[in-house]
Amino acid sequence: MRYLRLWRRFFAQAVVRETHYRAHFLTTLLVGLVQLGLGIVPTLLLFGFTEEVHGWSRAEVIALVGVYQVITGLMATFIAPNLNRMTSYLTEGELDAVLLRPVSSQFYLTFRWINVAELSNVASGIIVLAFGLVQSGLTPSIGQVLQSIVLATCGLVLLTAVWSAMVYLAFWLQSVGPIGVVYLNLVEAGRYPLTFFPVPVRSFLTFVFPVAFATTYPVQALSGSLGWGSVALGIGLSAIAVLLIRLLWQRGLRTYASASS
Repeated sequence: MRYLRLWRRFFAQAVVRETHYRAHFLTTLLVGLVQLGLGIVPTLLLFGFTEEVHGWSRAEVIALVGVYQVITGLMATFIAPNLNRMTSYLTEGELDAVLLRPVSSQFYLTFRWINVAELSNVASGIIVLAFGLVQSGLTPSIGQVLQSIVLATCGLVLLTAVWSAMVYLAFWLQSVGPIGVVYLNLVEAGRYPLTFFPVPVRSFLTFVFPVAFATTYPVQALSGSLGWGSVALGIGLSAIAVLLIRLLWQRGLRTYASASS
């Protein structure tokens, strides 16, 4: 509860900052809508020549694009503002002040900053998801919706863990900027169903870079194509990922030498 109250303080401060820069909210909304449109255009072009690709209809892929927009919007809101600052914390000595705070340094550095304006992209993603579901004629049950939410949450946790692991390499590397570029390029694969890729790539996008749990699997759960076994797998992988990333952070701290002294 202590950390929840602290995070609520972070969120309240972010809302106050956003009220001082209203133009930022509108700019973020417009940029998000443009990105969403660019994500839908390839789908419209592809399905202009066929009704179905590897078992996926146009409406189902549009729903997947909506889920992708929701997930990336949540990461841009709560995760990206923090992990993008991680290198400067480690290389410029700012971590020293964080370590003196009476709170988990990993929690603070992962959740301190929030970009409230990016929630507009989450809202637009939900609208596109709803549109895709209506167009596809899917009427998911409460259980299927629950499965989808749990899988999307697992995907969000897994992607955050992978990104965090890449960023934590700054304990040993001077710059992790190129690694971040690789991460962002790999996330783009989430715009497309897993079955669109060759089998080796599917395995990579499920167990190594688990973007499938964030986009493809939630939509499949809404269509009734997945059972609770996939949900259990996602929860298990998420728990392992959180444990490993915690151990990696502790290992990095043991090697950290203050850059400010």
